[in-house]
Amino acid sequence: MRTARAGAPPRRDGSEPLPLKRTTLKPLGSDYRGETNRGTDIWLITLSDLLLLLVIFFVILFSMELQKRVPKLSPGPETSGMRSGSDTAADTVPSRHGRSESLEKELAALLNREQRQRDVSVKREADLVTLTFPEEIVFDPGYARLKSSSRATLETVASFVQERPDLVLEVQGHTDDQPIRNTRYPSNWELSVDRATQVARALIGLGVAPSRLSVKGFGEYRPLYANNRDENRLKNRRVEIQFILPTTNSR
Repeated sequence: MRTARAGAPPRRDGSEPLPLKRTTLKPLGSDYRGETNRGTDIWLITLSDLLLLLVIFFVILFSMELQKRVPKLSPGPETSGMRSGSDTAADTVPSRHGRSESLEKELAALLNREQRQRDVSVKREADLVTLTFPEEIVFDPGYARLKSSSRATLETVASFVQERPDLVLEVQGHTDDQPIRNTRYPSNWELSVDRATQVARALIGLGVAPSRLSVKGFGEYRPLYANNRDENRLKNRRVEIQFILPTTNSR
């Protein structure tokens, strides 16, 4: 059977020949590759959805962990579990001030009771309490050997310190502006340091732990009064014991 060609003349019986439909041959395996590409696209979409879900999951976990770590804020004038540095400082300063005031009163009362108030003086500046020994109570002029008359007062001080284990002591030596006139001390620096050291050693011998003591010598450079009269120079020659409170309160 012959196939009519396009544009062929009519048949003898008058009928028209059937037109031929042109078809294009597809390469072998083209349908298979198309199906494969569609399958790959579907796989990539599924993977991206899975990754997105994982990211969302970890974000939620991270948010929950943050909520556990951050303290909850409760309404009211004070935040629960959180205090600013200024609030802490405000609590600490008045407390130390109150303790230093109490310390000054207790020390003065003890010295007065032991009849030592005439030998020494007690003063407080801010939260620092200072006990001052005039030179004539503890040393001879130009020397650093403790007088026997100072022992009773030092015993009272040592007993007071031992009952308050949180106190730290700084012993300071001071002189007037007159040059030293003996061969033992080249200057007032050495004399002031040696005097402070002798007082500290006496306190250690009376039971105060050495770790609670420090020693400084200032020579003539920290006078209480101008060195223009003998009376003022006498007051400037002294040994001071500073009672230092701890910087933070133990709670």
